Amino acid sequence: MTETAPTAVQVGDLHVEVRGDGPPVLLIHGNSGDLHYFDHNVPALERHFRVAAMDCRGQGRSARGDGPLTIRRMADDAADVIRTLQIDDEPFDVVGFSDGANVAMTLAVHHPELVRRLVLNSGNITRQGMHMSLRVQLRFADELLQRKRQHGVLPVVRHEHELMRLMLDQPGITTEQLAGITAPTLVMAGSKDLIRREHTRLIAKLIPGAQLRIIVDGTHFVMRDMPGVANAVVDDFLRAGAAPVDGVRILDR
Repeated sequence: MTETAPTAVQVGDLHVEVRGDGPPVLLIHGNSGDLHYFDHNVPALERHFRVAAMDCRGQGRSARGDGPLTIRRMADDAADVIRTLQIDDEPFDVVGFSDGANVAMTLAVHHPELVRRLVLNSGNITRQGMHMSLRVQLRFADELLQRKRQHGVLPVVRHEHELMRLMLDQPGITTEQLAGITAPTLVMAGSKDLIRREHTRLIAKLIPGAQLRIIVDGTHFVMRDMPGVANAVVDDFLRAGAAPVDGVRILDR
């Protein structure tokens, strides 16, 4: 499968790359990543979709800009990307990974008219949704970075701390807001995810009509590391509205 060369689009401070033709899909990467997280997914998606992948604010080739760095602001950024790339006001399918899933949820809450279908890969609505081991690591890193900042560190360290705090302080999505999401939704995670399975199930339960797929042996990075399985699940959901259960290794629904 050959990936075509992207068309680069600048939307304000944001770097976006667009490939393919067809119904539009927006890909939103996770914390401290960039659009290349989806390099193994884009070739499959662009066979049927016009795929836009964005570098979130302050990450990849997108500028930090002024003002607060929050999940809500990144969701508003995603809304700007969609409005810039829209043809005839057509809503986008949105695929978000990790913090990108949290951005996608927030986008669906505050800009529902822009979202046709929603894929949430390993998102969380509270820090308690993460396994305890990850929360301990983040708290330790937070304390270390706070001490470094007290001694006057380079801006890059301050920015690293700012991004990490998104995982501890954000996204702040309420259960009531999840219950108000109207876009057909697929909630997907790996069986060995960093997000607690009970939390993933809760998100799927709260969003009306959401489909749940847990991929056997998948980690938090299942879309990157198991693209064959993940692409089949996502592609079928976006094209037909139903994620497959046959022919892929699904633990439960």
